[in-house]
Amino acid sequence: MDLIPGMEVRLLPHQVIGVKWMVDQERVTPHKGGILADEMGLGKTVQMIATMVINQPTDEDKHRTTLIVVPAALMFQWKEELETKTNGVFNVHIQHGREKIKDPELLAEKDVLITTYQTLVQDFALPDDLEDSGEEMEWLRRHGGPLSRMRFYRVILDEAQFIRNRGTRCSQAVAMLRAKYRWCLTGTPITNTLADIYGYLRFGRFRPFNDWESFNEHVARVQLEDARLAGIRAQAILGPIIFRRTKDAKLDGKPILELPPKDVELVYVDFSPEEREIYDHMEKRAQIQINRFIRNNTLFKNRDQVFVWMLRLRQICDHPNLVLEQADGFDDPAAMLMGSASEKEIARATRKMGPRWVNVIKQRFLQRARAAQLDFDDEKVEEEVACPMCGDFFVEDSGRILACGDEICRDCLEVLASSPIEARQEFGNADEQTNLRIEKEWEAAAAKGLRPCPKCKKMQNLSQDAVFLMSAFYPTEAEVQAAGRAAMKRRAPPPLKRRKIEHETIELSDSSSSSSDDELPDFAKLMRSSPKDKAKSKSKTPTKLTTKKEESSSELEDDKSSLRGGRGGKAPSKSANGKAKDESNDEKVPAKPNEATLSTWRQGGSNVEASAKMLKMIEHLKEWESTGDKTIIFSQWTSMLDLCEQLFARHGIRSLRYDGPMSREAREYTLAQFRRPGGPKVILVSIKCGGVGLNLVSANRVINLDPSWNYATESQAYDRVHRLGQQKDVFVKRYVIRDSIEESMLRLQETKTHLADAALGEGSGVKLHALSVRQIKDLFRMNRDPRQTRLDQPRDL
Repeated sequence: MDLIPGMEVRLLPHQVIGVKWMVDQERVTPHKGGILADEMGLGKTVQMIATMVINQPTDEDKHRTTLIVVPAALMFQWKEELETKTNGVFNVHIQHGREKIKDPELLAEKDVLITTYQTLVQDFALPDDLEDSGEEMEWLRRHGGPLSRMRFYRVILDEAQFIRNRGTRCSQAVAMLRAKYRWCLTGTPITNTLADIYGYLRFGRFRPFNDWESFNEHVARVQLEDARLAGIRAQAILGPIIFRRTKDAKLDGKPILELPPKDVELVYVDFSPEEREIYDHMEKRAQIQINRFIRNNTLFKNRDQVFVWMLRLRQICDHPNLVLEQADGFDDPAAMLMGSASEKEIARATRKMGPRWVNVIKQRFLQRARAAQLDFDDEKVEEEVACPMCGDFFVEDSGRILACGDEICRDCLEVLASSPIEARQEFGNADEQTNLRIEKEWEAAAAKGLRPCPKCKKMQNLSQDAVFLMSAFYPTEAEVQAAGRAAMKRRAPPPLKRRKIEHETIELSDSSSSSSDDELPDFAKLMRSSPKDKAKSKSKTPTKLTTKKEESSSELEDDKSSLRGGRGGKAPSKSANGKAKDESNDEKVPAKPNEATLSTWRQGGSNVEASAKMLKMIEHLKEWESTGDKTIIFSQWTSMLDLCEQLFARHGIRSLRYDGPMSREAREYTLAQFRRPGGPKVILVSIKCGGVGLNLVSANRVINLDPSWNYATESQAYDRVHRLGQQKDVFVKRYVIRDSIEESMLRLQETKTHLADAALGEGSGVKLHALSVRQIKDLFRMNRDPRQTRLDQPRDL
């Protein structure tokens, strides 16, 4: 039946089939629900509403309320769909914001409750000290929100991909809902890995793989070793509980949905020379750190840092301002944003205290390390290396450096900062007037929160902003070796002219057994170089001494243990001839872009410099202006939308804005203005906010400024215009910066697409493989083939 009693609209043939399957899942099968995974635009909402109309609660059902959980942007859309597509069958209430009902008994009187994932998480908020699921449910029955204390007839999760990550509070909350029937509606059931499936299995209680240990053993873990086998198993698990059709599917030899054609074009954009300079500098910083992580087998340990670097490079592809504004005031934005934790700390110290202060501290630690390496006593470098308050040696990351340059341990710093100020003995050593002046100065400093340094007794600011991590200043072994080689060359006799044995003389002076090692070099002179020395250094590969900041925090701890004779220290790597290998040759950081370049691209507002992508966007908008077509421009970052608005004002382009911070009323007004004939022809949309649920068929052109990790996310956004009601051909432009991380992301998108296809039975899974270190290196262009620089130019075999 295409016209169901209680429905105000007729169903399309493929929707009739879908409703029949859903009703059977509830009435016939033991699964009591499932996953409706039709592609965007095929009518999942109307099929779900039809199922609700056909299979309503009977007199035997004690719990009669249906709960619909949706993203915040879709609450009123669902309410409108229920009211317009049924003739008053359901009493609908939106359980959100000021309209929340706190009494579960009053909520149970409603036929349909519509709420958001965020509201549900709040109702299921649990204290951390509960041990098992039994205690959790008991606590919720007594203290939880109204939704957590109810039982439902049916629970529906719209855009159910929100629960795919089993570790999120959202996924855990929906799993605790109690209901007779359970449904997931999503057009993209798998976006990252096969582990995405588990969130649906746990929520629906679809046995036998709704416990993590079983699913992990049979699917998730297998994906790392045999992705094709894991895909086949996932397909078998999903088979009984999933129903999916694509727009290309046919019914009785005809497409199930007649839509105008959609043309998706990949548009390659070239950086401007200045943008390329900034990008390459940031990218090289990241490459150096990743190489270090790989050599030390700490890539997985530092994965969060790697993801941050990926984000920064992607933002630069849109506009350098998105990154540079976050490092405003720092001399080298790359060191602050793309460097290791130690590099960031050094950059912060340089900004706060100045480069001279930083160099003094670094020389001190280099001097200590050199002395420890030579293993001899020298009165000139003998310093306290323990906390002046407690006398303990600095271990791990306990050391802190005050603005005066003195050192203190973390625990003593906290005690000193929180304890009352102690009177100085010097107060009574002078005349009465001097003593009074000193006391007043101390009282004024104490009122500001300052405390005396336990060593030099000068008043210091002990806030986190004015105290620096000692570990950031530890030199690497390569730095210590470079300093030793420089010292030995300074002390070695000049080579004899016109003598064939000159090479032997140099080799002898470089030897570790040289008598030059018997004395500690003069580091004050070592750190200074004459103009002649600088001229020579330009023609040579720089030593590791010039690239100290390229050490990761984990490696600094290893170096520290090694320099102090502790465990975990690593001997320097040796080359074939037994000499220490200088790894800095492959890790030369390109020169920082000049300040004028950084200043230009750091500007936002009305002075914003148009990026390469923005210029291409304006070019396309001018080209389409004569057609009268409306355009949606998607970006993942609202700050990029801000810049686009400034550029539109400069070019006289009328535009609208739709993003997360807007109120519901403002969103509805914006959409109404965009749909109105004669209204603005361009709308800027945040893909995270407007990429799902919206109906924007009044537009037929799309520009996506930045690719997503998953093509499914982009596809959902494009389907805002390519769906039922679209009368024109649809044109989509996907902007990708040539020779950048975005090109590598396209390859990763392809892998994830094949992964989803294999699990859903829509592909062979031939191209499946586990994510690897090689893919990480590909993203940062560390495996570049000189014969292939772009996806649109395949290499010759």
